[in-house]
Amino acid sequence: MKIKSKHIIYLFPLLVWAVVCYGFSFDGLYGQDAYEYLRYTEALKTFLETGKTPGDYFWGVYYPIFGCLLSFVIPNTAIALQLISVLSLIVTSVYLDKIIRLTYQQKSVKHITFIFFTLSPIVLIHSMLAMSDMLACCFTTVAIYYLLLFIEKSGNRNFIIGAILVAFALLTRYAAMVILLPFCILAFMRLIKNRSYFCLFFSAVTAALVAIPHIIIRSQNSFQFLSHQWLQAWDILNLFRSDFVTVDGEQHYRFINIFYAFFSFFHPIFLAFGIVFLLFFLKSRKIRLHKYQQLFLTAIILYALFLGAIPFQNKRFLILSFPLVIAFLFPFLSQLAEVFKNRKLIFPAIFLIQLSLGLLCGKSFYERNTLESTIADEVEKYEGNTLYSFDIDIALKGRKLNFNYKSLWKEEYSEFKKNALLLVNEKQVEKQWKGKNPLLNWENVKNNYQLAKLKSFEGDFNLYRIDAKK
Repeated sequence: MKIKSKHIIYLFPLLVWAVVCYGFSFDGLYGQDAYEYLRYTEALKTFLETGKTPGDYFWGVYYPIFGCLLSFVIPNTAIALQLISVLSLIVTSVYLDKIIRLTYQQKSVKHITFIFFTLSPIVLIHSMLAMSDMLACCFTTVAIYYLLLFIEKSGNRNFIIGAILVAFALLTRYAAMVILLPFCILAFMRLIKNRSYFCLFFSAVTAALVAIPHIIIRSQNSFQFLSHQWLQAWDILNLFRSDFVTVDGEQHYRFINIFYAFFSFFHPIFLAFGIVFLLFFLKSRKIRLHKYQQLFLTAIILYALFLGAIPFQNKRFLILSFPLVIAFLFPFLSQLAEVFKNRKLIFPAIFLIQLSLGLLCGKSFYERNTLESTIADEVEKYEGNTLYSFDIDIALKGRKLNFNYKSLWKEEYSEFKKNALLLVNEKQVEKQWKGKNPLLNWENVKNNYQLAKLKSFEGDFNLYRIDAKK
């Protein structure tokens, strides 16, 4: 994709990435999912180099595949994955700009995409992470553009490109299909109306070719994602709940799921002044939705209801539909931009506010990344021992520490090995895992074994040596 002069501003995330990566030594790894992407990316690279099978993998395959390919150019795999997220944000911004120009017949978007999407705190921060969110958002947004281009102007080429990108989006983040469904239906109806049956056949074949890596990698479990625990617990009544007990323990949220599902309209982490925008929008005497606004809103609501019925909340899942929120709100945002166009300090102020909120949003990710690095450096001297742990063990594996790992989550232990190590966040276990293996194991070892504390870390993690039974 050629970056035109009007799109140069969208390269700003590259500057932020350079500062974050090389100035603050942040490699985009945190929590558990990022390390799973890292693990499988490296397994794919090993497969291409040695032929050793990479094994099975649960999530969409294309983020680690692209990470693997880029890692041959950038040897540091974590940075390669991080860079894919940054580049995905740039491409997404450019194509969101194109969607707005196409659907509203606008020659200029007045930097609205840059201010309200590219600089959105949660979007900018997730473009710095080794996570698949931005790549999935990118494929979804570009697919929507080409499907809209076909709906608006026809052209079999647009439909074929759209179909290929739909396949990429789906096989990067399965849930993307929920957002893409309305656009696919309209494009399909237009195709049938045009009687372009060969185009339909050719599109199906090319989309199937895109699915080949998924079929090969997941040959035994191609549709296992449909049996994911969240889908099994999917219940429309969850929209009106905020407390859940699942295999992930007890979760208590401030808002019920139906509010969470629409955070992208009003939460400051998405839109700094979202509540103000929403109030002014709803206060308008005449709300006449453009035909494509109706389509955008349909996709947004479908996805919101899908997420809200899952017994879990994670704001990053809403990133996938956020470009459509900006596209939907564009007429209103454009009117505001027109009102304030003569006030030169408004947009610099919004720019600084967005960046400040981004720093605030990114603080927890940076602290977690630092904590994982600190713990890894501290426990490295104990390598070779048995280590009982939970949560943080994924990071230690990802950072290539050699332990005989015993998960406090996977099974309940009746006996613990003498002189083994125990790394645990006691407060988290006691708060979240009532009646589950992590708490049962912690209570067992605490009550029945002598524990020697070796080190305390920030974030309430403690490292113990398990001595003799009491």
